[in-house]
Order: sequence, then C-alpha cells, then structure tokens
Amino acid sequence: MFRIKICGVTSPLDAETACGAGADAVGINFFPGSVRYVPADRAAPILEAIRGKAVPVGVFVNERPETIGAVCRSLGIEVVQLSGKETAEDAARISFRLLKAVHWGGAGGLASFRGYPCEAFLLDAAVPGAYGGTGEPLDWELLGKECGGPRIRFGGEESGKRWLLAGGLTPENVERAIRLARPYGVDVAGGVEEAPGRKDPGKVRRFVENARRGFGSEGAQP
Repeated sequence: MFRIKICGVTSPLDAETACGAGADAVGINFFPGSVRYVPADRAAPILEAIRGKAVPVGVFVNERPETIGAVCRSLGIEVVQLSGKETAEDAARISFRLLKAVHWGGAGGLASFRGYPCEAFLLDAAVPGAYGGTGEPLDWELLGKECGGPRIRFGGEESGKRWLLAGGLTPENVERAIRLARPYGVDVAGGVEEAPGRKDPGKVRRFVENARRGFGSEGAQP
C-alpha cells in the first residue's frame, strides 16, 4: 500500500502535478455527488498522466460491484477506494485491491470493521451526510492511541492491516499529524487545492515534502 495519496484530481495537469511532486498514489473520484467528480468516460486522459508514475485509485460511493469492476478494467485502475456504506459482502465481490474508508467517530468506532475484506483502511472524519472530502480533522492523538501504529488494531488486537489518515490535512499540519497518529500513509484532497477540484502546485509539493519528513521521524515507520 502507498504512503502519500493526492485525491480528487480532476485534470491531467493536476495529475502531472501530483506525480511530479512525488505522490505515491493519485485518486480520481467517480461519485457524482462530489465536487471533484470525474465521469468515467472523461477519466482516460487523467489515467494516462498517472500511469507508470503513481498508483491510480478509483474512489466510489455505494456503487454496484459490477459497475466498479467495469470502470476499473476499462481504465486500468489498480486500487478501489470504497467511501460509502459498502458491506463486507459487497467488498468481497470486487476483484481489485481495496482501500476502505471509515468515517471515524471516536474511540471504539473501528470494531464493526474487524474482518472487512480490504488491504487497508482510510480513516476520515465522521460528518453527517458526507462521504469524505470535508476537510474536518480528526483527533490525531486519540486516533493514534486507538490504532496503535501503522497497522490498525481492533480492540487492542493488531489486524496486520495498514491504515491511512485523512481529514483536514494540509501542508502545514501533516508532519505533526503523522507524528501523533502514526498512520502508514496519508490522504489529502481539499488541503492542497486553490479552489474545489483544482490543485495548487505549491501546496501539493509542500504536502509531499512535509509528509515524507513526518514518516522519517522516530516512531512513524511500521
């Protein structure tokens, strides 16, 4: 699984910006309710800008597994991020590497995802009516205590699955967030934008630089 993901990319130029800054993964949002929505029939040029430079991630919300599979196969997407209320049964029907977004509401909020068939989790803020991308930060210190390091714990028992931190991250706070929460990776969308759906090259570059500094700090490595 990747360390640094720039999500909500809506153009080939922004994809090139993310890859050029050193992002490990780039996310494209296929959820029509998102301000960063990219229709599947317009995503190919963005994927071409990513391919061979970073891991392309397709973000879906409550979509049929068959539709997810068709979109990912046609575009060459390697990793699927499930950001809705997809059940474990839904996830088991998707034959791609899976990243499951969990909208964390506080201590004890991870127990229901024990055994979920995914490669890793992405922990974001729980905001009523929203499926991520809100810019709301989490309690990094409390989250770090609950997860116990880069491999997430359920009820104090390590699952072996890695997790990524999302929610309210910016170039200014990502290094501190990594040191407190101790995730395996980080995910950002709005925190590196100049406007909704448009990335700021300077912010993207600084975010990647500061995230790498955070992961190089003592205790941040798995």
